[in-house]
Amino acid sequence: MTTRPLARSLAPLPEESLTGLLLRLAYRLDRSPARIASLCGLSRHQHRLPAEYLIALPAESSKALETAASLRAGETSALTLSAMAASYPPLATMRLGGSRNMASARRTWAFNLSSRYCPNCLAGDGSTFQNVYGGPWRLRWHIPVSFACTAHSRLLEQGCPQCGGHPNRPSNTERQGLITQRAISGLHPAQCRHLLDSGPVGADIRTPLCAARLDQTACTAEQPDSDLVMMLALQRRIDRHLTPTKHAHPTSDNYSTSEPHFFSDLIAAAQLIRLSWPDGARFAPSSTAADLVARHVATWNALREDRSLGRRVRNAWAAPDEPAESGALLLAADTLLADRGQDSPALRERIQPLANAAFSRNQANISATFRRMDVSPDLSRALAQRSLGFNRAGGHHHARQHVPSRQSQFGIEHVPALLPEAWIEAHFGDLTSLWDPKDVWKPRHLRRVTSLKLVEMAGGGPWPRCAEILGIPWTTAQRSLTVLKRILLPGGLWPLLDTAVEAVAQELDAAALHVDFAARRRTLSTWQIPVEDLTALTVGLVRLTNVESSSMRAAVTALVWARVTQGDHLHSPSMQALRDAQQSTKPLVSAIGQLQTPCNHRGARLRLLQRISEYADCLTQTRIEGDRCS
Repeated sequence: MTTRPLARSLAPLPEESLTGLLLRLAYRLDRSPARIASLCGLSRHQHRLPAEYLIALPAESSKALETAASLRAGETSALTLSAMAASYPPLATMRLGGSRNMASARRTWAFNLSSRYCPNCLAGDGSTFQNVYGGPWRLRWHIPVSFACTAHSRLLEQGCPQCGGHPNRPSNTERQGLITQRAISGLHPAQCRHLLDSGPVGADIRTPLCAARLDQTACTAEQPDSDLVMMLALQRRIDRHLTPTKHAHPTSDNYSTSEPHFFSDLIAAAQLIRLSWPDGARFAPSSTAADLVARHVATWNALREDRSLGRRVRNAWAAPDEPAESGALLLAADTLLADRGQDSPALRERIQPLANAAFSRNQANISATFRRMDVSPDLSRALAQRSLGFNRAGGHHHARQHVPSRQSQFGIEHVPALLPEAWIEAHFGDLTSLWDPKDVWKPRHLRRVTSLKLVEMAGGGPWPRCAEILGIPWTTAQRSLTVLKRILLPGGLWPLLDTAVEAVAQELDAAALHVDFAARRRTLSTWQIPVEDLTALTVGLVRLTNVESSSMRAAVTALVWARVTQGDHLHSPSMQALRDAQQSTKPLVSAIGQLQTPCNHRGARLRLLQRISEYADCLTQTRIEGDRCS
């Protein structure tokens, strides 16, 4: 069927929704919205107006509407929320098709099919056409984070002042669609389309409509109170992010207009405030705002509790319906996020008590839900549940767990498997001074755990993942953590470890050059000391036995590898090759032990160890760093 232009049309108003244009066209042509939609090629079977048309129009429907309403190119897409999908992430994740997605849209704060509204905007701007056909039903009113009209300095309205019905929210007698009672004509675009008494299914179509004018409650601007001033300021910032300009510049606000996680963080913080209430009451800017949030939480909790056993509450995660409650909740969330982006520990200090309360009072999957949210790295770090400096692995692995715990100037590749002893001496004196100087194992566990924590700072993730990155066996890493916990926790000494590790991290941040230990491990993964080099190392050391044996070659290879990579010789490729071949590592461990035992640090063995260290340093310069060894 060929679409023909309507006898008379109307130009879309700025920010007008498809629903608003269809209502104004129907009123002008004295036809029902369903008939206008049919003439514009938008209706499906039974003259339905699919709800997903609010998000985007199919290409053929868009072309038909463009022809029928005499619209210019691009004006049809401007009538849908698709223009905001790039700036409002919940919209971008929506999948079209089916009424089930409408419930999903409310749960994810993507959009509301029912529109809030500003009576002043619906009353029009005083022009001839708007005096007759009314002002625009704005697209942004469908977005859950829109709760106020900044042009008229007032909160939006939610329902009809006469019957309480919500605009465009279907009654129980019809399926979800763009317009309620779409088959009825003669109503002004600003009139309520709800039945006064919906009655049972199949009720007489002559049931009277409410027909109250939603634009009659327009008010003149008054001096707003302090809460409304804060809500309007937040709404202006939200509006700037909803419709950013091409040349948007950072503002003096907490966020710039180019911040990609603005809405994700705001929504996650609002959910956290709600789930942990009343713990988050201190973030409400006033007692009035706190009362509004408390009222919403009471209603919300009643909705979650009043259900049959095992039945899911479809709107448990939905945004508040009432604009004042929505504004108060978002104000509290905005306060909670005050210094996000400044790498400040204060954000985590505010978030963690709320997260612990929320996760302990609600279902077991709440923490997993927050891990799946695509929030900023700063908020993700603040939300992460941690144990002794590491992210908890939890029951399910997710990318959100891998967010580094701090903004570091070094990478995971710059961390050795064992922290160099010189760094331990420089930064861990408060701890090592408490230990027996003859104890060589505690410092070794400390070196290993410190490296694990540095990897977590630079790359994130739970400690098993950090151990895997460094090539440390899981059981070895667990053993080192267990030893340090047994030593440090009873005396409350773990904060000393955290302080010292932070000092090492700051030194790495300030370093002009970083050593790529990961590259060193890769380069030497298959390397063995050449026979001629081994001979040169042992020349003149007549008291050493079996200097040309395979075990001595493997031992020297492992020690050189450990020196170059700052790793543990027990985890060297030489040792791993024996394990892979299911051969005993005891001869190799024994050969290395004979060289490294402190009581043997004399004579030929001491000289060999010195030569191995010099050889490893020279190898680092020639093969690894590319310099010439002098």
